[in-house]
Amino acid sequence: MSIADSFGVTSHDVTREFYFNVGGPHGFMRWGVYIFMFAAVFYLLYTIIKKVLIWRQGKGELRTDFPEKRILAVIKYAFFQAKVLKEKYPGLMHAGIFFGFVGLFIVTMIIVVQEDFTGLFFNVHFIYGDFYIIWSLFADVFGLVVLIGLLMAIYRRYVTKPTRLDTKATDTFALVLITLIIITGFFNESMRIALTDFPEFEKIASPVGYALAMPFSVFSEGCLRICHYINWWVHMLAAFVFIGLVATNKIGHILISFLNIYYGNLNNECSKTKFTVPVINPAEFEAAESFGVSKVEEFTWKQLMDGDACTRCGRCQDNCPAHLTEKPLSPKKMINDVKANMEERIPKLMVAEDKAALETTPLIGDNTEGSGYVQPDEFWSCTNCAACMEACPVNIEHVPKMIDMRRYKVLMEGDMAPELQTTFMNMETNFNPYGFAFGERGAWLPDDLGVKMLAEDTDVEYVYFAGCAASYDKRNQKVAISFLNIMKKAGIKVGILGAEEACCGDAAMRGGNEYLFHSLATQNLETFKGYGIKKIIATCPHCYNMLKKEYKSFAKVGMGSDGNHLEYNIEVFHHSEIIADIIESGKIKLKEALNEKITYHDSCFLGRYNEIYDEPRSAIKAIPGTQFVEMSRNHGTSFCCGAGGARMFIEEHHGTRINQFRTKDAHASEAKKICTVCPFCLTMLSDGATELEIENLTTYDLAEYVYNSMEK
Repeated sequence: MSIADSFGVTSHDVTREFYFNVGGPHGFMRWGVYIFMFAAVFYLLYTIIKKVLIWRQGKGELRTDFPEKRILAVIKYAFFQAKVLKEKYPGLMHAGIFFGFVGLFIVTMIIVVQEDFTGLFFNVHFIYGDFYIIWSLFADVFGLVVLIGLLMAIYRRYVTKPTRLDTKATDTFALVLITLIIITGFFNESMRIALTDFPEFEKIASPVGYALAMPFSVFSEGCLRICHYINWWVHMLAAFVFIGLVATNKIGHILISFLNIYYGNLNNECSKTKFTVPVINPAEFEAAESFGVSKVEEFTWKQLMDGDACTRCGRCQDNCPAHLTEKPLSPKKMINDVKANMEERIPKLMVAEDKAALETTPLIGDNTEGSGYVQPDEFWSCTNCAACMEACPVNIEHVPKMIDMRRYKVLMEGDMAPELQTTFMNMETNFNPYGFAFGERGAWLPDDLGVKMLAEDTDVEYVYFAGCAASYDKRNQKVAISFLNIMKKAGIKVGILGAEEACCGDAAMRGGNEYLFHSLATQNLETFKGYGIKKIIATCPHCYNMLKKEYKSFAKVGMGSDGNHLEYNIEVFHHSEIIADIIESGKIKLKEALNEKITYHDSCFLGRYNEIYDEPRSAIKAIPGTQFVEMSRNHGTSFCCGAGGARMFIEEHHGTRINQFRTKDAHASEAKKICTVCPFCLTMLSDGATELEIENLTTYDLAEYVYNSMEK
């Protein structure tokens, strides 16, 4: 026996009349609906085409490859809300509104199929009986879910008021419009039920509408019919206004976010290529008149789309170390300032007869109010930690934009911090940012380690790319020696390049000096090729990331000194990966107990950039007597030490020092020791404890902890 049969009527009677009280399915109102629908769709198409024409004024960029991967990204981030749901309250709030609307869209499409196709042309109706009960119940449930989500949103935006939300009139309008659609929908249902004498099956099919219908029973039939008629049209008009605005203002993120995710950077979906900085083709240095970005149309079309996709949710600035330490940068503001400049300039540019003479507010200012949309202090505050990109639910790419603007300031205007200018000069003359003699790059290596330069012995399993910090900084030389002692005990033969190794170029690229990066990368790649190097280990995540990703990208377009294309045939490892593998394989034994509470700091360039989280932790936990505790911010939400994006070589002049902010996180964990896997992090957190005068909080590298515990 079906559910419908239990109500004592035929299953065909278990349904409702569509277009009830407004003329029926063949009345004039049906054509009124079509007219408003076509008007809404026309306006929607108009706004989309207008936006596309604006985006197309940006530079070309391939974002149409691998459509199957792009569809999967849309499913992951848009439909399954992968990033949105990482935050509990706003995640559930947004998921309620989104999934509720998806359900209501499906419910509405079922009506369209019957009323505008099968019923209209073939007199075939299927929304009755058990199907009607289930379909109608789903409509009530989805509507209720949306309403709960809306109430949560209203409470959050207007009662709790988190600082990251800058509520504008468009936000209020969007919430009011959606709420109006849902409430009038329920009122339509409830007044219809009251007018049709409360059909018994509606208790199950429309529980929300049935409950709301009770108060309406006190009104006369004539009054109810008028109210229902007016409410029906308010509901319809609100729905069509919503459809028309799907590509506009706050509501526009519904559509544009999907597009932004679809056309996102697929490199960011794989740890091997994640957050790779797009390199400038060396051929452009011969032909291009300008480098980097100083005008909004010099961004790519996808970078312009980012601005329209932004929902201003504030997740980026809530995770930005620069913003949280009172620096001028807010990633959210920067993206929306670029959008505002786009909206001011590009429509004028599209109709200007002399585009070169067009004057509008500059994209980049001079750090004075009103001088431009984005101020240099903003993009120079960025540590390139990519916390903003990791948090953004619609995959906006903030960091490449800031690097593009840095490129313009450095390559075209020579405008940079004096400390950075000195750093670049040191890298040009001595191939390291500190200015020490490049010939002394291998002088730190003790003779008793048995490790030789490749110039003396090329028969090695791995080449250790020491990097500038381990080569010249005495504190980090201890890390390098500890690591090489571990490799020696494990029976793994390692060699180094010594004076033949140049800086990896991380600070040059991220500091905007692309030309210098090309020079250093070319030098290193040719050295790797000359020695036939296949496997490289780095103790610095910045070196590791550059050698693994940007070098591979650069090799595809770069040319060697011999005029031939560069080659890239290397595997790159971080020392934490190697150490964890050595411990797991039993090649070394850990005997000395730590007997301390220890916490681990995730380096941005090892964690977020390369998703290496477990290996360092497993190595720490393998040390006897370890009491491992996590900081409040860890793994993908770890807080930057403040040294990335060339900031290691630029003094902080605004707000609180980032390294002190992170050191407080470590201190709050009640750990006595901090473990790092990055020379910059080691320096910054050690300095943080000293600056804050925190006693009994010391910082060491993973290699040092393991070496001290290792059976000698």
